[in-house]
Amino acid sequence: MACAISIAQRVLKALPFRFRSFRARILVFVIGLLVVLQAAGFLIVNSANTRNALRQISEALEVTASVFNRSISERNQRLLEKARLLSADYAFKQAFATHEHATVLSVLDNHQRRIGANVMMLISLDQRIIADTLHPELNGEAFALPGLIEQAMNSDHGEASAIEIIDGNPYQVVIVPLYSPGPSAWIVIGFSIGDSFAKSLQITTKSEVSLLRREKQKAWALIASTLSMAERDGLSKTQIRWPDGNPQSVQLDMGGREYVSLVTPLSRGDEKTILAVLQRDLGEALRPHMRIRVVLIALFFGGLVFSIIGGFMIARTVTRPVLALAEGARSIEEGDYTHTVSVKQQDEIGMLANTFNQMAKGLGERDRVRNLLGKVVSPAIAEKLLSEDIELGGEEREVTVLFSDVRKFTDLCENRSPTDILSLLNRYLTQITSVVESNGGVVDKYVGDAIMALYGAPLSSHDDAARAVTTALEMQPALEALNQEFQTEGLPRLAIGVGINTAVVVAGNMGSMSRLNYTVIGDGVNLASRLEMLTKRYNVPVIVSGATKQAAGDVVYRELDRVRVKGKVEPVDIFQPLAPVGVLDETALQELADYHKGLEEFRHQNWDAARIRFASLLERSPACLLYQLYSDRIEQFKKNPPPSTWNGVTIYDEK
Repeated sequence: MACAISIAQRVLKALPFRFRSFRARILVFVIGLLVVLQAAGFLIVNSANTRNALRQISEALEVTASVFNRSISERNQRLLEKARLLSADYAFKQAFATHEHATVLSVLDNHQRRIGANVMMLISLDQRIIADTLHPELNGEAFALPGLIEQAMNSDHGEASAIEIIDGNPYQVVIVPLYSPGPSAWIVIGFSIGDSFAKSLQITTKSEVSLLRREKQKAWALIASTLSMAERDGLSKTQIRWPDGNPQSVQLDMGGREYVSLVTPLSRGDEKTILAVLQRDLGEALRPHMRIRVVLIALFFGGLVFSIIGGFMIARTVTRPVLALAEGARSIEEGDYTHTVSVKQQDEIGMLANTFNQMAKGLGERDRVRNLLGKVVSPAIAEKLLSEDIELGGEEREVTVLFSDVRKFTDLCENRSPTDILSLLNRYLTQITSVVESNGGVVDKYVGDAIMALYGAPLSSHDDAARAVTTALEMQPALEALNQEFQTEGLPRLAIGVGINTAVVVAGNMGSMSRLNYTVIGDGVNLASRLEMLTKRYNVPVIVSGATKQAAGDVVYRELDRVRVKGKVEPVDIFQPLAPVGVLDETALQELADYHKGLEEFRHQNWDAARIRFASLLERSPACLLYQLYSDRIEQFKKNPPPSTWNGVTIYDEK
């Protein structure tokens, strides 16, 4: 009892919740204790019944084995008596005295029919066959069972019995000497062992009987059995071991039925082994115990049902306020923080309801702060600010920075009211921001018509650069869709430039303790801004740095130039992302390859070859101002060659 209470207490402690109502705790404890006690009682009684049944079957099989061995001995004794009668028969001795094979064989055959034997033999003292009813043609051949004669010679009465294999079939065999008047021959009588033999033993032992033999350590072969064909097949496939000591009962599954089995040896020789398997059906033996098990199961479930009904009736007065609390929790989960729970009870549940209402009020205030903050800054930045202690400072991390700006925005503002400009700008920023956020970017700030977006801060992933480049490519069709709307409304079309750079920067909260901003600073941020400005120079929508190109991958790029922007000492390779790999057709890829060849010729100062290359490109794509830009540079360098130290870098001193 103490053990059951201890188990129930441990179960209560392991539950993923704690009860605040003593009444609910007692209810669960009582039901749990009842279930534990009933389950433990059922398992103990069922286990004891099963063990007792198996013990009784094993004891019965041991008694059966004794009866079986006694039956075999009695059968051997009867066979020996029949053999002795023949040995003492005067007519048989006279027939033997003739030494005529046919006469002796006729007498043996006649006596075999009278006693119902299956084989009779007369063997000379030098172990030669005189006559054999199983093989009438044999005369003078060597006897195939010399061990049987040796066993008889070593016995007190010169007699022996055994189960032997003759012509591949088992026989129960006895051998006695023929006196005339001294020992002059051996009389051998054998009875075939088959299913009828096993059936006769089954009647005596009240058990299933199977006889098996094994020759020269081969697998056991079934020679006789009272089992059904399916069960015989199951027994033949069972691994049976010769008992080393006293026979021990084991459980064998044969043909879908389980038997308790006892293996007992019948005979053993140098070349062969014969044993008997005595079996009783475990299901039949356990049938009385199964009835007890059914009663126990019925009592268990009956007690459980009554416990549940009683527990439900007791707990019903507790569940109503709990359901009201659950409904309030669902409302809060759906975002309704105005829902209040009304409970009139003054107990623990009433205290819980009051605390719940205060919690809902606090969550509503926090949600309003979160929503307001999320509209001022990016939701990801707002979440970081709310989840951490606010401190000034930052950390170094690799970030991909994207700058986008509307070209000639000042010209667009002329002759338009501030309200119209603000409406136009908000629609544009909404469209572009959705592209940034759909690719996992974070809008750091809006500077008029410009957008600064971050990839890798405050949250980072392995493909920040790739997502930034994808954003830039998706901005173009998004802006085109917005321009079509503007065109139908009579509004001007917008064009943007995008600059992207990947670098290690400082990311964190910057400003003052009274007013701060989560952002990134560093030379890499300035370079991204400079690249956005260069889009006007090269008349392309997007420019990325070499660092971004290397980190992004899986995009086809066009190398634009090698530049040194204001504030930078080292030159930077700049590229235009065209499309993801596999999108451009062969014509576009060939044109891109010709362009890169022309750029290489330009940097090697092969002015004539480069001029011809870019002229050909202009014929194919007259609208590409980049080709015209390099054509103009070639003409200038031909007139005013660059210095010998020129390395193909274009220097921009202005912002």
